Amino acid sequence: MPIEISKTLVKKLPVEEQGNVEKALWDKSGGVCWLCEEPLNRSSDDIHTDHDVPESEGGATTLANLNLAHSACNKAKRNAKTVPIRPYLKLVAFSKKNGGRLKYDGFLKHFDIAPQEIVLSRNGDSASFELPDGTKRTVPIYSESNGTGVHEYVFLPLPRNAIFNDDACQPRVVRTDHAWSIYSDMQRNVLHEPPSCRLEEYRLDQPIRLLLFDGQHKTIASWMMGREEVASKVYLNMNAAKANELVNSIQAKIKKLPLSPFELAGKMADEWENKFSEYEVAVGANEVSEDGFIKWLPQTDRARGKSALQSALIQNLLTSPDLRITSHVKSAGGAGQPFGFTEQQLKSKVLERLLSKDPLALKGEAAQRARDIEATNIVTLLNRLNDLAFEPSADDGTLGPTELERARRMCYQSSLAYISSLIRQMWVRVSLAANPKDPMSSEVNENQDAELADAMRLIVEHPVWTAAFNRDEKMAAVKVALEKNQEAAPAFAGVGFDFAYVVLGKQAPTYIQYWG
Repeated sequence: MPIEISKTLVKKLPVEEQGNVEKALWDKSGGVCWLCEEPLNRSSDDIHTDHDVPESEGGATTLANLNLAHSACNKAKRNAKTVPIRPYLKLVAFSKKNGGRLKYDGFLKHFDIAPQEIVLSRNGDSASFELPDGTKRTVPIYSESNGTGVHEYVFLPLPRNAIFNDDACQPRVVRTDHAWSIYSDMQRNVLHEPPSCRLEEYRLDQPIRLLLFDGQHKTIASWMMGREEVASKVYLNMNAAKANELVNSIQAKIKKLPLSPFELAGKMADEWENKFSEYEVAVGANEVSEDGFIKWLPQTDRARGKSALQSALIQNLLTSPDLRITSHVKSAGGAGQPFGFTEQQLKSKVLERLLSKDPLALKGEAAQRARDIEATNIVTLLNRLNDLAFEPSADDGTLGPTELERARRMCYQSSLAYISSLIRQMWVRVSLAANPKDPMSSEVNENQDAELADAMRLIVEHPVWTAAFNRDEKMAAVKVALEKNQEAAPAFAGVGFDFAYVVLGKQAPTYIQYWG
């Protein structure tokens, strides 16, 4: 797969640097993405050039200021604008490389953190902490009393290596998108609510672990910021049961990420999220499943419950910060937009056709992992479609006339639905999915991913998107199918745009028969 380097960019380079630009940049890269620092695979990855200092900020177009990056990383950098994106992209790459479902302690290796115990001593209303970085901090002790007893706590900055994950109280995994939201906000705002830790045991003058039981996303975001310490609230006499009670109380009052492995519940409307909470209490967090939830509901509620589940799946994708195709959703009225689609069209013609809408029987973590893999796969495929079909290849950021016509035709409802069906069929074929009804929750290897990338490119490059509608009766039939949103499949097949073409390309018999 060639590296995407536009002729316009090459012409901007100094004359002495215009020869064999691709090789020069590849040698400079060492085969590693400039942004996420993960390998670049020339057989399967879409590879773009990235200005270290953007042209809009005065960056020069020279080999010294150009680097190679994954297309997705390059797009993320553009979308982030003023927010430094590299720490987040490196975090996401580490997460994916290590299974994609990590708790706080699963990310410690990424930040080169090895937690160590602290030593607590006490003198009246003051507490002294001997911290692993060699410092000693003395801070006042605060206390509050209520019906459950007296609770003592302190506020102090904790270095990176003073914090362990609280395995007894923190069952949820870190969602990198949520960490990104906090990290982005940290670029502008001060966060007033500190992460919360507790002592593993209330033991004085002996080594003891400090356990992080609330605020893992905030702490991860702090480490992404490059901070060496994080201001924390440390409870001195709080056991695991009390910590769980506190976190559950916070979760009940403030809309945050759910504690259940079934994180999809947090995307449901309040009525169904509450019903799911009741179901979870009834069966236990490790036994929850989509299928089990629907069967647990009264017979009269099951159809609405299934609809709520499907809506939550769609919402989970639509709110993903990594899904770039949403940038082409038309605003109200859509006046002045050269192409695009409504959010409802994106839902019904694309997302609903790629997602597995049947409730999964998998339980707990296994269920969430399957849905996470499915969402990642769908986002990856749709990002490829977006970048190939709807984003300009020219450095001036505008679509040429041919690109614009292609984008317009591909945004018709019938086009979106047909493309989605081809994508799903190709995924089933390439991934060798055991269950064609639930194909997207299967992972693929590099060779399979390369085959899928080629299929996506073939879909976008088919002449049907740019050929004249008055070419003949068959192209005229395509025009009618697009405008009337009906009979698209036979119309597309008539001009050699079918599943055989997606598999075989220009060697497909139907393609040869029509295009020669």
